[in-house]
Amino acid sequence: MIRHISRFFLVLMASGTVTQLFSQTIEDGIRFSQTLNGGTARSISLGGAIGALGGDFTSLSINPAGLGVYKSGELTVTPSFKNQKVSSTYNGIKATDTRNRLYFDNVGVVMSLKPNGSDDKGLVNLNMGVGYTRTNDFFSNSIATGDNPNNSIMDFFAVKAKGYYYNDLLVDDNYNPFSESSAPWDVIMAWNTYLLYDTIAGTNGTEYDPALLIGDGVVQKNAVSTKGGSGEFDISFAANISNKLYLGLTVGIADYSFTYNATYSEDAFQSNPARSNGDRFYYSDYMQYFETSGTGYNIKLGAIYTPIPSIRIGAAIHTPTFFSFSDSYSYTMKSNFDIAGVESNFTSNSPLGKYDYDFETPFKLVGSFAYIIKEYGLISLDVEHLDYSAMRFRDGGNGDNFTDLNQSIDGHFRNVTNIRVGGEARINDFSVRAGYAYYPSPYKSGFLNDNSNTNQLSFGLGYRIGNFTIDAAYLQTLQNAKYKFYDLTDLNVVSTKTRDGKFLITLGFRF
Repeated sequence: MIRHISRFFLVLMASGTVTQLFSQTIEDGIRFSQTLNGGTARSISLGGAIGALGGDFTSLSINPAGLGVYKSGELTVTPSFKNQKVSSTYNGIKATDTRNRLYFDNVGVVMSLKPNGSDDKGLVNLNMGVGYTRTNDFFSNSIATGDNPNNSIMDFFAVKAKGYYYNDLLVDDNYNPFSESSAPWDVIMAWNTYLLYDTIAGTNGTEYDPALLIGDGVVQKNAVSTKGGSGEFDISFAANISNKLYLGLTVGIADYSFTYNATYSEDAFQSNPARSNGDRFYYSDYMQYFETSGTGYNIKLGAIYTPIPSIRIGAAIHTPTFFSFSDSYSYTMKSNFDIAGVESNFTSNSPLGKYDYDFETPFKLVGSFAYIIKEYGLISLDVEHLDYSAMRFRDGGNGDNFTDLNQSIDGHFRNVTNIRVGGEARINDFSVRAGYAYYPSPYKSGFLNDNSNTNQLSFGLGYRIGNFTIDAAYLQTLQNAKYKFYDLTDLNVVSTKTRDGKFLITLGFRF
């Protein structure tokens, strides 16, 4: 009962504080490692199944041997428009938010050289490609809300605070939240905003009473806005040997940016009674800001073999992308109470924290097959294999080797096989295309999102007049996922449905 005695003095002292560095999570690793169908409109309309076909700038980032298929130079640019709709359901209540965005998904140039002047024997072509391809998009808005008559985030804070002496949660003018307390930063903020109302008598100040009484309920809402993306600047070289064997190498320089802003709110039910002393909780807001930026590099090696003109068989290996990341983060917690008949507001603001570390994505293997039906069309298939349990965090800024986090990655994730398939029909200078891509969940069976698979449907058109080409594509991405507001066993999950619609146009000029 420590705080009840001196409440009004501590109210005057309430100020911002957190304790420990922001923790990297296994979900961060998935966001760093997972890439979906991207590139030119032709590639996307074929479901991304371009590995054995080549002759498209997207080849540089899937199977660089496809660069060798070019017989001339090319300049391409791909603008796009995306609409996203995220629908959430929590405790029977549905909420929806949307976001629209314009992008440039690809810009690149291919240069082709005929060293021997031959069209069919020996070293037919030596090609070089340079350009940028977007590999991920993080622009998103979502909202989830619902009534919870059973528990509150205050219960979560109380469980998390158990065992910490209340002096560890106090604030003074010289307090350094990143090094001077072993207590979690969110627990300290909850104490200083009275979401942890008081210590429990007889616990020596190490157990806490939430501001919300047992049996009271709250309306919970979580509004999240994210932005940023990832992409890769590729420098590639490829050779065409007798129009039978194509070999390629890509050096990729990756860039990554991700910004997360969220406000989690709780509003008390009007039916909630006041405490015996007249104090009453009304609402709280927990605002979180997190930003990650980084760069990395990788190497891709590929080959395509054509045993007969109508068949192409491709294989490629992608090394891990070796990233260096820098995180920035800050938090604010607010609450509103009626204390002895007086409205009282409390705020706790963290300083801006920073942290640097490295990360390695998994190796990736790509096998491809394409059947070309003379001048009438084609069918193409890519099979992509990678092991998400091989992701690794490295070299934390404070000397952390991330042993526990990497072991958690081993326990949560599995190897997966992604499948992309596409087809194209040609009528003179026109092409009609369609594709499908399937990305299974990287989580092992038994975990919350073990069935959170991603499906992509696409179709498109193409037209060529002389050396100029124009391709259009529409890509629909479908994914269902679940999450919890906080980690309590009796808290229901939020179910989300994400539907992305993306329209792309690629303009190409061959020279």
